[in-house]
Amino acid sequence: MIRLALHGGAGDAAGGADHAPHRAALADIANDVLARLRAGGSALDAVERAVMRLEDCPLFNAGVGAVLNRDGVPELDASIMDGATRACGAVACVSRTKSPVQLARAVMEKSPHVLYMGEGADALARELGLPAVTPDYFVTEERFRQLKDAHARNVIVLDHDDLGDGAFGTVGAVARDRDGHLAAATSTGGLTNKHPGRVGDTALVGVGTFADDATVALSCTGTGEAFIRAGFGHHIHARMAFSSWDLARACGEALERVRGFKGRGGCIAVDRDGNLALPYTSKVMFRAWAGADGRVNLAVGEK
Repeated sequence: MIRLALHGGAGDAAGGADHAPHRAALADIANDVLARLRAGGSALDAVERAVMRLEDCPLFNAGVGAVLNRDGVPELDASIMDGATRACGAVACVSRTKSPVQLARAVMEKSPHVLYMGEGADALARELGLPAVTPDYFVTEERFRQLKDAHARNVIVLDHDDLGDGAFGTVGAVARDRDGHLAAATSTGGLTNKHPGRVGDTALVGVGTFADDATVALSCTGTGEAFIRAGFGHHIHARMAFSSWDLARACGEALERVRGFKGRGGCIAVDRDGNLALPYTSKVMFRAWAGADGRVNLAVGEK
């Protein structure tokens, strides 16, 4: 029972924005990854590949095209989790590693630790022979304009909100493979004009990313500080494991907790039985999924 879902961020986009390029990118990546799952690929490999490809796409706030901090520097966060073993890895504030999610998986499999940050994380990537880049590799003209706009307004802007040019945010993937294993991964550049060193929910396993074969795999996008306060990922797992809630109810209640902390956003999730949930409280969430019908479906603002 193969399942797959991707997200490209959630926020309050301008209604008239042209989202066709985002839809096309999500469709292409989802079809690629779905084919690999059908060929026997693992859920863990699937979510890593999906997020690596999303990081390479400048339309989204992860990897190439990530938003910039107050000083004009990209600081990237990512995490990955294997539902079969609850093994996990995460990185925060990296700026010289080509694929933050690839580094997160390397942290999981090739180090004794779970979370690395900043220069130490980039140094580990070099030690492990992962592709290295300079920070300008991630910077696009669009994101530079966004930062200048945020400077002019003196605001810190959610990565998935519209600044007049329709650019969107954080990326993630969840999957269930044919052996019933679950996995999740998430990657982001964070907030436009954020204070250097700020870390949101994406790098925090159990908040922005979570996977356990007994319950759920999920990836979040939204107001990171509110998702942290809600203990989002583990809260959904606990509701399902200890209160016997179904996936939709657990996700809905967790998003209400986020709303209570003055946050917004959404998540993609798949449970052990292959049920999918893709709820959000913002105006839009970019998403693609393959459910029981086996087809790749796309949506942006449709509930």
